Amino acid sequence: MKKFLSMMAAVAMLFAFTACTEEDDDYRTYSVAVQLLTPDVADAPLEGVTVTARGVSGVALAAQTDEAGVATFALPEDIYNFSASHKFNADGVVYVVNYVLQKSIASADFVNANTMSLEMEPVVSQGSKQVILKELYVGGCPKDDGSGFYQYDKYVVIYNNSDQVATIPNFCISHVGPYNAHGNNQNYVDGKLFYAEEDYTPAYSFVFYMTKDLVLEPYTSATIALCGAIDHTGTYSQSVDLSEADYVCYDPEDFDNPNYHPAPSEKIDAENYMPASKLGLGNAAAWSVLCPGIFIFSTGDNEPLAYTQDKANSYYMGNNEKPTNACAKIPNQWIFDAVDIWTEENESESLPRYSASIEGGHVCMTNKLGYSIYRNVDKEATEALPENEGKLVYNYGLGTTTINGGISTDLSGIDAEASIANGAHIIYMDTNNSMNDFHQRKVASLKR
Repeated sequence: MKKFLSMMAAVAMLFAFTACTEEDDDYRTYSVAVQLLTPDVADAPLEGVTVTARGVSGVALAAQTDEAGVATFALPEDIYNFSASHKFNADGVVYVVNYVLQKSIASADFVNANTMSLEMEPVVSQGSKQVILKELYVGGCPKDDGSGFYQYDKYVVIYNNSDQVATIPNFCISHVGPYNAHGNNQNYVDGKLFYAEEDYTPAYSFVFYMTKDLVLEPYTSATIALCGAIDHTGTYSQSVDLSEADYVCYDPEDFDNPNYHPAPSEKIDAENYMPASKLGLGNAAAWSVLCPGIFIFSTGDNEPLAYTQDKANSYYMGNNEKPTNACAKIPNQWIFDAVDIWTEENESESLPRYSASIEGGHVCMTNKLGYSIYRNVDKEATEALPENEGKLVYNYGLGTTTINGGISTDLSGIDAEASIANGAHIIYMDTNNSMNDFHQRKVASLKR
């Protein structure tokens, strides 16, 4: 792996920085130099790339790389998740490069050094898909009487992020295991994700699939009710109306729990019911209410039920062949989009559930409050569309305050839903890194 400049040169340039860039009784920071390594696929420009350092205590800082691909920080002691992503063109191909690194910064690391030098390895994915996940509402909402929260109203919104009609056969949705990112992850062997370098992602416990082609016009969306395709607002005012969802995950032969899977609204055509390929146990498709890892894909010319039930395509977490660990291997080239959602309070104990080429980061969610995870707008690409002149709405204000007091918002400043209502076409961020691509929205978009 080559670099624009060697780490020795980069460290020499930074020698003037002292280990303690600020010091008093309450606060001390340390100089950290983060070097982005150049991908082998092409000579990607590394200058001007934004690197984010997010501490588990809530500290969040960003710095841009210099011509050598080095970003410098002054950081207090903490455990940090460093991330960066950028796109570049080479020979007519668009590549997305993601960098992710977790590192503890402590005073003991600076006894014999003024600057800590870190290297971040690139993970390259080629191009972007037409259909993406636009919004995920999975955490539930408060009950009106204050007695708890309601969680049987989950949905996702998919979106055609291009100017071409999307026609996709055998469209599917599932998630990776374990259900929670901070749970016991049996997919790790010797500290490494078992399938990290394999060409598949395991779909855990169940797969729902469409029985007809998914057709989405340019810059349009479709709502998939994961459970409860009814109007929930009559009973729980802070919930959502899913009675007019475009599709619903519904298979009463495999999943007959009426709380999760009541009979769908009569407004939804039975042709838009998505049956299940059941891989595990249980009477309900239990999408995590804390931190699901949801992904969408197509099996192409392969019939979804036959493919996922074929033992040749089976995978068991922890290599333990019991039904609760059952998965189906989904080739990575079939996957359109994926998101890895974590809880902020358990961030330091959580582990990635995808290969880095599929998903290079994570986004944090607070459940039970009616929040959703919403995709960020690609400001430059959206503003460049000539048809958007005079139609974009700015001063977006629906981001949330995080548990640690930070702000989760769309930095583009564009209010996507208001702009769409105003006739604009939105192009969303798609870097294969949830930390860059999503934020937490205080009101689900179906509530408006």
